[in-house]
Amino acid sequence: MNRMIAAMLVMLAFSAGEAAAQNCTGAQLGQAAIGALVTNRYVCVGASPNAQWNELHTGGKVIDYKLGPSDPVDPSDTVANPTGTYVIGPGSPQSVGKITYTYPGGGTYSYTVRANLGSTNPATGTYSFCGASAGSPNLAVTVSASHC
Repeated sequence: MNRMIAAMLVMLAFSAGEAAAQNCTGAQLGQAAIGALVTNRYVCVGASPNAQWNELHTGGKVIDYKLGPSDPVDPSDTVANPTGTYVIGPGSPQSVGKITYTYPGGGTYSYTVRANLGSTNPATGTYSFCGASAGSPNLAVTVSASHC
């Protein structure tokens, strides 16, 4: 009986940890903070159910890193041929920022951004991208200066 309770507590702890990464609590970033966070950095999602993204954000363009710029099989996208675009603007209320992605043939997705651990400093680390439009799931992301 004690083993069963211990096993259930372990499973609950792991599932709660994963949910906490995407539950959209914590300080919301404003428009300027989102810009400072993602510009010329990679936004990486590995925990999404069916996708893994490793996207550089530069000049309003999203560039998928894939297997690297010189990989002969699956090279990264380029600024001349980006994966998509992004725009950072005001959310609702306007003190909250929002980032909107548009992928040709793949749709448009909007997110508010929350700093995990209550930090609003636009530094690399883990953040929650919280769906702000239909079809935009809550995502746990890592923001990094180099590809993930």
